[in-house]
Amino acid sequence: MAVQAGPPVVLAITPEPSSTPRSTPDAAPTRVATSTAAPTPTRAIESEVEPVRVLFTGDINPGRCPAALALAADDFTLPYRDVADALRAADLAVGSLDGALSDVSPPAACAPEREYNLIGPTRTVEGLTFAGFDVINLATNHAQDCGRQGFVCDGRALADTLRVLRAAGIAPVGAGATLSAARQPVVLERRGVRIALLAVTAVGEFTWAAADAAGTAPLSDAALRDVLADIEAARHTADVVIVLAHWGSEYVDTPSAEQRRWAERMIAAGATVIVGNHPHVVQPVEPLGDGLVAYALGNFVFDQDPAATRQGLVLEATFTTTGLSSWRALPIEIVDLQRPEWR
Repeated sequence: MAVQAGPPVVLAITPEPSSTPRSTPDAAPTRVATSTAAPTPTRAIESEVEPVRVLFTGDINPGRCPAALALAADDFTLPYRDVADALRAADLAVGSLDGALSDVSPPAACAPEREYNLIGPTRTVEGLTFAGFDVINLATNHAQDCGRQGFVCDGRALADTLRVLRAAGIAPVGAGATLSAARQPVVLERRGVRIALLAVTAVGEFTWAAADAAGTAPLSDAALRDVLADIEAARHTADVVIVLAHWGSEYVDTPSAEQRRWAERMIAAGATVIVGNHPHVVQPVEPLGDGLVAYALGNFVFDQDPAATRQGLVLEATFTTTGLSSWRALPIEIVDLQRPEWR
């Protein structure tokens, strides 16, 4: 499908006094429009505490060309060489894995326009660990890809993904051995700020979990009540609630009416930030009510060729116990069919 290239939406807000966020990438882009806002802390001590800085990436493909190149070099850190320092320097780094990590099948060939099963070797976790990821979203339509064994394969590929991530100290979110497990948030605390992350997918119904079957946490009109209940429950125990949403239409750079409607309901239920993926191109980053929605960050480690699919954003957001403090969008460009570089 032809993809129309266009400039990424790059916006930002920063609190006063203006200052450069800690550990900003040396090669971070300077093409960032900035406006100022001055939130007033509710407690005097809060002004003395450095906000918690979180980085969110676009889609990561562990199969096809990234897998082939890593296997040929015997080095799964290759995609992350230019961005790892910045990801590691964040208080939290959150990625979106658009595939499975399993050795039930070899990965598909490096043929992006002909192969759509995105299984990758379990060794892919070496790259994710090197890059400094703390949390990986598994609520994606490729979470149950099984290579030559097709899709789902009795949940074996997904079980492998969950196992290798946890063994590496990376928290998976948005998938599990049952629907209840898939819906569970990951709750982490940094400098006294409690952050809850939930992940859901509207794409790939065949990956959805059931009461007694492994899979991903669903997002649909029918499932929305449960999603909102999970947000509200997380809000009672966390200062910040982040929803990672796999949604929208591929190669479309504007959010659908459905995305906007769901986002409004999620923010109203208590979500602080919604970070979307799946379209493989950048969609807008916009304030919504009391929160922020990044409808799609585009690709991060991916082997698609059209120009728009090689542009992406890393969302940087800072938080205090009272919520979102600042945010900005950092552009990246993918080179060599896998490697993001700051632009």
